[in-house]
Amino acid sequence: MTKPPLHHIIFGILFFLLVAVDIYLAGTSFVFFRIISKPLILLTLIFYFSQNRIGMERLPARFTLLALVFSLMGDIFLLFDQISELYFILGLGSFLFAHVFYAFCFYLQRSSKTRLDFWIMTILLTAYGVALYTLLYTRLVNIKIPVALYILAILIMVIMAYRRKIKVSGNSFLFVFIGALSFIISDSLLAINKFLIPLPYSNFLVMGTYALAQYLIVTGLLNDKNGNNN
Repeated sequence: MTKPPLHHIIFGILFFLLVAVDIYLAGTSFVFFRIISKPLILLTLIFYFSQNRIGMERLPARFTLLALVFSLMGDIFLLFDQISELYFILGLGSFLFAHVFYAFCFYLQRSSKTRLDFWIMTILLTAYGVALYTLLYTRLVNIKIPVALYILAILIMVIMAYRRKIKVSGNSFLFVFIGALSFIISDSLLAINKFLIPLPYSNFLVMGTYALAQYLIVTGLLNDKNGNNN
């Protein structure tokens, strides 16, 4: 594994410092300042991706930017989800589109070979999605369909991330796939905390896995051997 350039290392440190600041603010009386700190996480990642995407194929790059922009919108909407359920629905919808655009990006980089491990992974992920939805079902009240669509979208995104195996470099595949799995973990924790039982350190767990997911996906895409400008 080659050592990443210094500016990528510096960005990674600054990115997770921003995440740490946002998580800290969430647990203090200065929580209002999250209206700045939380959007800044994705804004920084969008800027980083925009500056480093040269050499990446046009369509995957555009889908990635759209996924990041919709993720930013989702972050902003979810800041106000305790005010009204409408904000939660808008946030859910924004992230649904983010997953769809990521899925399109990964689909364009997919391997043409469908191996046994792909089908095993697909079955495992589908079983997890069904189990999670079943667990949440009775608590969802009037948002059963939106949540079902959301789970379907994120499952497709992760399955498409796995489909990149062999087609792209090993580092690119691992970063993107682990990032996609981190997205599922983050959303599962958020759903369990919101609909089932309050989780200790929920904001740390949800934001930590979410930020890791976005960072790994972007880093993995930028390290694709077919579009690597490093």
